[in-house]
Amino acid sequence: MQGEKITVEILGREGLARIGRFRTAHGVINTPNIMPVINPNINTMSIDAMKRAGMTCLITNSYIIRRSPALREKALRDGLHSLIGFDGPIMTDSGTFQSYVYGDVEFQNRDTVEFQLNIGSDISTILDIFSTPDDTWNKAEDAVKMTAERFAEVDDLAETHDISGPIQGSIYPDLRKISASLMSSGKASYLPIGGVVPLLEQYRYAELVDIIINSKLNSDFSKPIHLFGGGHPMFMGMAVLLGVDMFDSASYVKYAKDDRMLYPEGTRDLKDIMELPYWSPLRGRYTAEELRKEPADSRKSLIAVHNLAAIYMELSEIRERIHEQTLWQYVEARSRSHPALFEAFKRILLYSGKIEKYVELYRKPPFMAFDDLSMMSPYASRVRNIKGSGEYVDATAYYSYGMGLSEKFIKEIYEKTQDKYSIMWGDIEIPVELEESYPVQQSIFAKNMLNSPKKYLNRGESTLRNYNLEKIRFLADYQFGAGSGKNLFPDSCQIMVSRSTGRIRTIEDAGKILATMRVHDGYLALTMEGGERIMKNSPGMKNRVMVMDESATFNAQGKSVFFNFILDCDMDIIPYNEVLVVDPSDNLVAVGKALTSGIEMKQYRKGVAVIINHHRK
Repeated sequence: MQGEKITVEILGREGLARIGRFRTAHGVINTPNIMPVINPNINTMSIDAMKRAGMTCLITNSYIIRRSPALREKALRDGLHSLIGFDGPIMTDSGTFQSYVYGDVEFQNRDTVEFQLNIGSDISTILDIFSTPDDTWNKAEDAVKMTAERFAEVDDLAETHDISGPIQGSIYPDLRKISASLMSSGKASYLPIGGVVPLLEQYRYAELVDIIINSKLNSDFSKPIHLFGGGHPMFMGMAVLLGVDMFDSASYVKYAKDDRMLYPEGTRDLKDIMELPYWSPLRGRYTAEELRKEPADSRKSLIAVHNLAAIYMELSEIRERIHEQTLWQYVEARSRSHPALFEAFKRILLYSGKIEKYVELYRKPPFMAFDDLSMMSPYASRVRNIKGSGEYVDATAYYSYGMGLSEKFIKEIYEKTQDKYSIMWGDIEIPVELEESYPVQQSIFAKNMLNSPKKYLNRGESTLRNYNLEKIRFLADYQFGAGSGKNLFPDSCQIMVSRSTGRIRTIEDAGKILATMRVHDGYLALTMEGGERIMKNSPGMKNRVMVMDESATFNAQGKSVFFNFILDCDMDIIPYNEVLVVDPSDNLVAVGKALTSGIEMKQYRKGVAVIINHHRK
């Protein structure tokens, strides 16, 4: 592709998972998505049939095309898209996998890439070095270095064309980090994770979690992440949860050859099937028995249609889950369908601390807690360490889920003592001031996870503090940094509460509104006056998104902040938290909601980064 290089525009998110899109010379690709593998020598399904199943992009092998004189001549004369008979985006592989399976290929790296460009590939691939799960660390390291060197050989071509830089490193997380960093810092505009097919075939999903997460977190977020060969529906949701955008697979054909049919939770043999599922495009046309009686070639083509439908159905479900922000819950439930998936899900939980910074401050749906593993998710890990030092008194007896703290506790106990109080949220002890904020109040627990109080409460005599004031100060410290609470909310501030619910609505001082408490998540939303006060307690870039003067003029009128106008930002910003939008002179022009983490803000180049809520008029 000549001209603008591939860059992801984010349209929806849940943690590392994202709904996005990127443009190629032959059209836009919406993600998450899959590129079915097309063998130009074998016509199992027609292109029209594949498009009806949901195909919008595909991948084919340039090595196979180049080795066949007839295919090579037609591709060079008429172009790759004419050869395949498809007018949408086409990616080409280089022959690396064939080299791994059959031995060295007869072509060199640079001329392999040049051939792909000459036939009009939208996304070309270098001839990288395939690492196997059995490789030693030293051998895998050599493959990482050689793959990086091979990409350097085509740096000049990558200036104007989209060339993928595969991330290698075998099963070694440290090598995956190095490879991802090397490919992200170079001119590769597309990042496939390679060398994973043997692990997928052996159901070694836990090791795949290590590979994907270490590749993703060390990659440029503006570039698509592709899992080579990862086309089985049962693992796709988990891969997307970890940040994979694209897949490719020949599984729809490969399984069909053996009379195996894909389902969202696994694979079934046709001989064991009593009834075709209601979603299968074959249902109504064939019974399982009639399908078994079809001639081998016809049966293979029909099962391939079913298999492709299973893949696109799962991708549709995944995209919908991201849209409604229930992908984590979906993957957690799905992980119980196979021991290998369950082990992989438990491996993901070990990375909760690293994933946490990309997880939104709140989600639209409630937090679902099924068992102790649920309480290890990044949504729970964020509040696990909120409780500071010192002795806390357990107030769980005065707290009920959905109702909050009792008025008796607030007036007769909390406000008449200086003690620190906590409640049990599942197995996590948290300060009482977080009672209304996500995910504490917005959660649904299995009954066996509810806890009883641990300690007896001592009652004070006279009123020493105001609970609502302590709560909003606690939330300000949590959202904007230690010390923000007292700076934002002095003793003189007035707290307005709802007459019907008694919950905090607005906070004012000297006749000016400083913040409101959001109903949907229990966190603070700042006004411009509140933003100015936060700035006084926020040195450097803390809580800030700095934009160009050109953007600041529009943001001061209430228009959103776009990624390509950002000069700098606080790297610790978390998605959906309040941020301060400032000009290059550090003048506050607006406050709003960040749509990504600070790390992502510095990498994305397309789309909206901050939605403005209040602005300087």
